[in-house]
Amino acid sequence: MQTYSADPALAHGPGTPGLLSVEQLAAIVAARRRLILRVAGAIVAATALLVLVLPSVWTASADVYIDYPEENPVAGRELSPLLDDSYLQTQLDLLGSEVVAEEAARALDLAQTDAYRESARKLGESRAHRALIDGIVRSTRLSRGGNSRVITVSYSARSPQEARDLANAIVNAYISVSQQIAGRAARSRSEQYNTQLEELRREADAIQERLTRYQQETGILDPSEQNDLATRQLNELTTQLAQLQSRRQQAQAAGEAARRMLADGVRVEDLPEIAGLPVIDALKAGLSGVSQRLNDAAAVLGPRHPTVRGLAAERDGLAARIRSEAQAAHVRRQNEAGMLQAQEKALLADIDRQRALLLEQKTHRDRIMSYQRQLASVEQVYRTALQKYDGLLMASTITPPSLTVLRAADLPDRRSRPRVLLSLAASVVVGLLAGLCAALLLELLQRRVRCAQDVARPGLPLLGRIGYYLPSPAALPLPAPGDEGARPQGGRA
Repeated sequence: MQTYSADPALAHGPGTPGLLSVEQLAAIVAARRRLILRVAGAIVAATALLVLVLPSVWTASADVYIDYPEENPVAGRELSPLLDDSYLQTQLDLLGSEVVAEEAARALDLAQTDAYRESARKLGESRAHRALIDGIVRSTRLSRGGNSRVITVSYSARSPQEARDLANAIVNAYISVSQQIAGRAARSRSEQYNTQLEELRREADAIQERLTRYQQETGILDPSEQNDLATRQLNELTTQLAQLQSRRQQAQAAGEAARRMLADGVRVEDLPEIAGLPVIDALKAGLSGVSQRLNDAAAVLGPRHPTVRGLAAERDGLAARIRSEAQAAHVRRQNEAGMLQAQEKALLADIDRQRALLLEQKTHRDRIMSYQRQLASVEQVYRTALQKYDGLLMASTITPPSLTVLRAADLPDRRSRPRVLLSLAASVVVGLLAGLCAALLLELLQRRVRCAQDVARPGLPLLGRIGYYLPSPAALPLPAPGDEGARPQGGRA
């Protein structure tokens, strides 16, 4: 239907200033339907051409379960559960990092492919390597559902084999890098402990060498004093000194008593310590016997008988001998105290020398025990460090149990991009929307009268309509009272 231009002020229906009604939109779409279809067809054709031109992309996916390590065996501390999200986000960043991409490229030996050699020839080794790593990072997609600890690793490539191999290589590279990170701290700590252990070993060897040399110089093997010969000798000398002092005191007391008795007129042979001597006692027994025989002979034979005189001479000889032996014994008794005192002085000198020797040996023992304590302390620290060192070695070599591959990437059986049906369906929708927008834009730039609502305004009569028309009482305003010419007309005019 050919229409004519109208005043834009008349383009709005009653009660809806500035808005297009459904009838107006339908009229515009009907009038611009060819434009809308042409735009939609162009977009669909462009989409179809693009789908045919774009290369096929295949995507392979693998699932990795990441457990939360609640305890760090290397650092010796527990990790807070509040850091769970932060830990998982860190693992996601690690999975998509260039370090993992480099490890995956090394694992698959991508630098030896023909495509990489051609790229290196054109761009240079450094730029070709950077392009390779960037391509791997861009083609990797990571996803995690909600608070799940399962991460899906997807890789898109031009062939199914490349997608599968790189997806699995990225997962394996991530596990390898995680192991390296987990073991790096343990290896660093183990190197520190190794250095410390080496220093402790050298220190223990030096102390042991000094201890052995000092024991050889002093001749002391056992630093304890319980089985020491010098200590036993000093104890024996001390016992001998006590006994000697007791004997000297007894001799001095006996000599003083003998002198008092001699001063009182007691004969030497009658002194108690002299009279009790076996020699004096035997001589006195002989003298008693001779005196008895002399008395018997004198009573029978008379005082001048030779026998009596012989017995008298024998008696006098025994008496003289008793006095001589008693005097000699008395002199010995008197000299005994001096001899004991001289022995005591000599024994005291021996004790002093032995005590000085013992003190010197005690100094040596103290030094030996000091070496032994130093050696024991260093050995204890060495054993403790060695135990920790063994734990660190175990922690740096075992596989971390927090990473598990739940599903390895398989060979994809269908391509992921481009999706023909979905792309064409989307192009149809987009084309219709684009055509409708183009039609509305053209209509707003050059407004036309398309339906009765475009000219219907309050107080303006509608004279007639060209073409087929089904009246809609709600769409037209009621004519004013008495205005007969404003009555709507139906059918063909």
